[in-house]
Amino acid sequence: MSGRSIDSTLREVLADGVFLCVRLGPEAAVTDACRAAARGGLRMLEITLTTPGALEAIAELSRDEGLLVGGGTVLSRADARAVAAAGGRFALSPVFDAEVVDEAHALGLLAVPGAMTPREILAAHRHGARLVKVFPAGALGGAAYVRAVRGPLPDVKLVPTSGPAAETIGEYVAAGAAAVGVGGEVFPPGFTIAQVEAAAHRVREAMNSARGKR
Repeated sequence: MSGRSIDSTLREVLADGVFLCVRLGPEAAVTDACRAAARGGLRMLEITLTTPGALEAIAELSRDEGLLVGGGTVLSRADARAVAAAGGRFALSPVFDAEVVDEAHALGLLAVPGAMTPREILAAHRHGARLVKVFPAGALGGAAYVRAVRGPLPDVKLVPTSGPAAETIGEYVAAGAAAVGVGGEVFPPGFTIAQVEAAAHRVREAMNSARGKR
């Protein structure tokens, strides 16, 4: 895979704007839940490797037209290789590990490492990360934290996660977030497929509104 494929994935990510973090338990029908979310408008699926059957789900969903599928909680070179082999197109992590970023890029995956402090964010950016995940954004101060970091680091494309929700997406976009990550509100405890689709629709509508789209 080539740098061009990474650029293509980046363009799709920025156009869509919402990573859906899929972190489910062994009782969940992962692909059914993901397809319900996609029907609701969330088509960028970050299937965490802590989810049972994650790689199988990535392999199956990556064949669905219109979906952009990748792995989350990618913590090692081996994890990146597994996501790439399953057909994933991006690799998100809660931390910045230079070796994981290098491996992901070598495999044609868009690496989105996680960072908390401005120092970590800048280090990930300087190492070549096209996007840097701000984690956990809500605990760090939410949109206000993103805005504060963007002041001295305006060229770093930030993706706040563990904080954005339908009610707050507009605040994060206004603060300069390039994209956001959501999850818990789409997959609440004991969710039904209908609830997933409805929640995904609310999130998509919120992002469309924040970006001035109808």
